[in-house]
Amino acid sequence: MTDEYRAPKWYPLDMAGSVFPAARSRGWNETCRVGVLLKEEADPARLRRALADLRPRYPSFFVGVRQGFFWYYLEPMDNTDVVYPERGYPCRPLELFSKSVPTLRVTYDRRRVSIEFSHLVADGGGILVFLKALLARYLALGGVELPADSGLPALDGPPRPGELADSYREFHRKCGAKPKGSRPAYQYRAPRTKDCLKIVHGQAPLEDILPIVKARGLTVTDYLLAVCLYAFYTADPRARRSRRPIQISVPVSLRKFYPSESLRNFSLFAVPGFDPRAKERFSFEDVIEAMRGRLAAATTREEMHALLCGSVSLMDNPAFRLMPNVLKRPCMKLGNLLVGERTSTSVLSNLGRLDLPPCLAAQVEAVEVILGDLPRKRIQCVALSDERLLHVYFSGNTMAADVQRAFFTQLAREGARVRVESNIRAGESDP
Repeated sequence: MTDEYRAPKWYPLDMAGSVFPAARSRGWNETCRVGVLLKEEADPARLRRALADLRPRYPSFFVGVRQGFFWYYLEPMDNTDVVYPERGYPCRPLELFSKSVPTLRVTYDRRRVSIEFSHLVADGGGILVFLKALLARYLALGGVELPADSGLPALDGPPRPGELADSYREFHRKCGAKPKGSRPAYQYRAPRTKDCLKIVHGQAPLEDILPIVKARGLTVTDYLLAVCLYAFYTADPRARRSRRPIQISVPVSLRKFYPSESLRNFSLFAVPGFDPRAKERFSFEDVIEAMRGRLAAATTREEMHALLCGSVSLMDNPAFRLMPNVLKRPCMKLGNLLVGERTSTSVLSNLGRLDLPPCLAAQVEAVEVILGDLPRKRIQCVALSDERLLHVYFSGNTMAADVQRAFFTQLAREGARVRVESNIRAGESDP
């Protein structure tokens, strides 16, 4: 660690993260998981040492939430003793306001190593960087050589200033454009199961998926979005009769539009969908055509910049900024419900491909990513690819599997060789 670097005493929450402490409730869980299945048994002692070694390099992941008079903020923490054996169900709520334990959990189970983190700290792009760093340090401690040209960041230096930046405000510019609003969406209402998370994991070879996507002139995200919308439409008769559109929230990383290296949140949501009453009966081809180009149109730089400007301007409104936290909190909670939760049927997040250097990829058999449950979303979906396979994970607090079954059945009809497994995990007390 160089003498020039001085760790900050606190971090302001970024624009996305500032919503989570205020909007959090018993039924709303912002915890997410990313992980890998190793080719060897996980060594917990080595995991603990690797995590401790990364604390100076990635301080923004080792924080706790504190409540100020006007805003919540993040306080750096030195404790790295957050490595636990797997138990209970994935993505159990993290203790945000703990004075001793950061908002991070690393679990192991035989060959599986997973990071569970709070979305108020980072988005998927940031946590995948941290996952690669943890994997690299863990393997290096086990004797795996990491070539200098592996593309991994130096793990023994200080953090780069840009990694800790709030890129929402860094790239915010006042503009006259206004983001387009979204209508309230159809809500999937399968019975909720308390203290339980059902995970349905499907995987298909990329050599099957990519030709299907290319033949239709779509991106992988476009295609998965269409399959997901059609699954809700065919699985639930209420969806076909709904006066509200079936809409899916799709997180869009703003790093492709702005030169940001932030490891914190820097994403916004597009909410594409279709009106089920527009036709008497939609086929999958109809959904494809209804959605063709819609996600691309909703995620142009201009649309995302308008959304960025509108969101930051709202948070920076002088009247809102000077409102005490005790009054601001219920306003943010209500705003998240009306503008965020009610405007989509579910969430579909495609994190793309986890590109590991060959020295790391040789030690990894599979990847995993899971989203925690949300109050108005009985199920949500996230996708991640490795070198060979597309992995799709559905997670939710309901035993119903009709949407998941419709989703993977459609992939199989399209010619993909799909393998599906289901895992129901009941709740246990936190570590």
